[in-house]
Amino acid sequence: MTASSAGESGTATPLSYWQVFTSRNVPQLLLAASFSRLAGSMLLFAVVLYVIAEFGSASIAGLGAFFLTLPGFLVSPVAGAVLDRLGVVRAVVLDTLSSAVLISLVAVLSVLDTLRPPVLFALLTLYSLTSPLTSGGIRTLFPRFVPEAAYDKANALDLSTFSVIDVVGPLIAGTLVAWIGPDPTLLCVAVMYALASASIALLREGNAGADAPVRQHLLRAAGEGIVHLVRNPTLRALAVSYSVYQAASGMLVVIVPVAVGRWLGDADATERYVGVLWAGAGLAGAVGALIAGRLVGAGRERSSMVAATLVGAVAIFPVSALGSLVTLGAGLALVGLTEGVVNVSLLSLRQRRTEPAWLGRIMTVSISVNLMGFPVGTLLGGLVVSHSVTAALALAAALAVGSAAFAHFLIPREV
Repeated sequence: MTASSAGESGTATPLSYWQVFTSRNVPQLLLAASFSRLAGSMLLFAVVLYVIAEFGSASIAGLGAFFLTLPGFLVSPVAGAVLDRLGVVRAVVLDTLSSAVLISLVAVLSVLDTLRPPVLFALLTLYSLTSPLTSGGIRTLFPRFVPEAAYDKANALDLSTFSVIDVVGPLIAGTLVAWIGPDPTLLCVAVMYALASASIALLREGNAGADAPVRQHLLRAAGEGIVHLVRNPTLRALAVSYSVYQAASGMLVVIVPVAVGRWLGDADATERYVGVLWAGAGLAGAVGALIAGRLVGAGRERSSMVAATLVGAVAIFPVSALGSLVTLGAGLALVGLTEGVVNVSLLSLRQRRTEPAWLGRIMTVSISVNLMGFPVGTLLGGLVVSHSVTAALALAAALAVGSAAFAHFLIPREV
């Protein structure tokens, strides 16, 4: 039985992960998501390694990462309007194909020894400007191909693959650069984007009828998306709560290497252990997402978010602050596990309480708003951890508690 038939028959029997995975268009969608995310995860590290090898400049490498990420963040509200204007499938195909072309061009110009920093920055900026189309588009498509009762499992499958890719992407990028060099590695990234585009193109018609383009002025449509998010009590509360949650995550990114370095006093060992610790957290996040897919359901998203966030706060402090690598590793693994639950709950609640016509714009706007807390957290983490690791972990835990409080008091119980 497919997911669509289950939804049409109105059966109350929950779908299994296998039923969701084999639903119409879901395998192609997961494959496209995996290829595009692996390519994006590899690209950031490949670009930094390429610039350092080619130009020998950390400042240019930093600028490369800046142009690779910030432009897309700034235009994401407009990207949501583009999803509605072009249709989600067309927009994702456009982004993945253009990404393949632009990254191939970087590699070709490098081989020809004609790539200079200004040209590299321009190509990376063009790449970044369309990237929100895929990040928002993929998650806009899932609700179209599974019934509402299966949103949690579909989101869990999506997030679990994302967590694993987040771990293996940098590892693959570093291995390939060391093995075959930066230019062939960039070409591998381009091929992955091309494969993602082909996977999206394999989506069969049916539910794609919901993908009909909407003719509307882009800036007006983008503004309407922002206004709709602000006026919707659930979406507004999710933005506030998750932004604070991301601030706690941003603090941990800075705190963990500082803590490990102080405890070990060995720079080389610090790098190895930090990588292992975050890999463990990422894999735990995949497990947490799959568990959440089974446990979280309609009406339970809010309480699941609150409970998981509070457990994550305890994992940050006092568990991670006990002063050993073992307790830090255990704390980070628990943080990853609970983060999987938080993310599945947030995505499912957002999908269930957003009208289909608004989903493209809301997804892309929400991604940007939700991530605003992350750079704030990295800044706070750097300021506080320089004085005390324990105080920094305590503040990160306090932010997580604040996130849970916002979720509990601001998210309406019912629409």
